[in-house]
Parts: sequence; C-alpha cells; structure tokens
Amino acid sequence: MTFLCERCKDEMYRGETCNYCNRKICSNCMKSSMRVQKVTRLVICKDCWGNMKKRTAFKNKKGDTKQQVAEVRE
Repeated sequence: MTFLCERCKDEMYRGETCNYCNRKICSNCMKSSMRVQKVTRLVICKDCWGNMKKRTAFKNKKGDTKQQVAEVRE
C-alpha cells in the first residue's frame, strides 16, 4: 500500500511523521532526524527547518516529549 507525502505529494511506501508539524513526509523531504532515547526518534522536515524556533528546539532536543513539541507548534 502506498501513501502520498503531504509535503511534495510524491508516492512513498514508508514515511516518517514530522514531530513539529505532524505531516507524513517521505525520505526526500526529511531534513534531519535524531534518536533521543532508545525507542524515541525525532524527525524534522525541510519546512520546519526554516523556522528558527522549531530548529533550535530540535537541536536542543527539547522535542523529546509531546508537551514540549506542542508548545513549539504554537
């Protein structure tokens, strides 16, 4: 089963969800990802990378909890 990337509208078989805008993105639209804990992985898309507030939250690993990610989205 294929899905559409919500950023570039390209077909993808397996995608990630951006932790800062909640869009399903393909590997081409993913700017960076990091493993915060053993099972928790942070993903940021290219659009959110352009927003300095979201980028600094990603680089400081402040997005490791759902509450902190929700604060950055606002």
